Amino acid sequence: MIPVYKPSIKRKEMDALLSTLVSDYKEASNDNNDFLKTFAKYLNFEPGVLVRDYSTAISTALKAIGLGSGSRVLVSALSPASYIKEFEKLSIVPVYADVDITSGCIGDDELKRVVEAGIDGMVLYSPNGISPDYSIIAELDVPVIADITNTIGCPLEDEELGWTPDIAILRMELHDIITSGEGTAVFAGNKKTLSTLRGVISDLPLTALLLNMHAAMGLVQLDSLDSFIEKRREIGDIFEKSLLKGNHKSFYPVNDTKRNYPSFHVVLSSPFKEVSRYARKNGIMVELAFTDSAMAINPELSEQCPNSNSLHMRTAVFPLYPGLGSRNTLSISRLLSTLP
Repeated sequence: MIPVYKPSIKRKEMDALLSTLVSDYKEASNDNNDFLKTFAKYLNFEPGVLVRDYSTAISTALKAIGLGSGSRVLVSALSPASYIKEFEKLSIVPVYADVDITSGCIGDDELKRVVEAGIDGMVLYSPNGISPDYSIIAELDVPVIADITNTIGCPLEDEELGWTPDIAILRMELHDIITSGEGTAVFAGNKKTLSTLRGVISDLPLTALLLNMHAAMGLVQLDSLDSFIEKRREIGDIFEKSLLKGNHKSFYPVNDTKRNYPSFHVVLSSPFKEVSRYARKNGIMVELAFTDSAMAINPELSEQCPNSNSLHMRTAVFPLYPGLGSRNTLSISRLLSTLP
């Protein structure tokens, strides 16, 4: 069976991990810093911190931009449930926004509607590698956290307005575009935010920080990141063309900006169970896309966010990763063109 996710870890990443394990700690202690600084330079952000888990990264980012008890924070109904759980811990009030049915990102009209209702900050998250339209967001006077887990390599700013998000979060778990085995990176968009971020970081226990062996893996992966992203886009283009032959749809950008493929999302026009059975019969694993989203843990949002609810119920994830190989790519391509 072709699995839905498979980490892009090769021998050189494992060699880096093992070398760090057997090195004297003093010799290996700078791996975390090297990875953080190199990564920040790649993204054109200020270095922040590398932590072991996604939840700690979210909490750190929220505190760094002054969001806490009573703050109203805009979040997509298809954002990871981890955000809502951290909101609850900090007594932050989530202000849910519906998504555009075509792109899966918060639509311009919906964004304007929610902002007019009053918010203290926002979280931007793309479930499928499509960058949000930053032009409207850049004109708002609220702090912004951009979760770039699925959009790394896509534009991160509005160049005309000279705007960047205040904070960027990048998860690096085994199923993500770049992986260090575990962990999440937090970057600051400017010097001012970096100053407050450092204050929050200083309160983190040592056990919250990413281990050097994982940072060593991430540093090696960073060298191959551009080729990883390009390979994903090549496979994504093949799958998009195959999908057009059937009755199902993909997500599409609302403008001409580049997109990524953290996996391949298909918006189904037939029951998931039927599609899943057909895929398994052909040796391919699929799963529902948004089982761990804000919508999934708050079903009462179905009326408030009808597009998000619809996508939550009928979006499937198909395998797409650099190590798929030509044979598996062809098998999935054929499957996508013949889905029931």
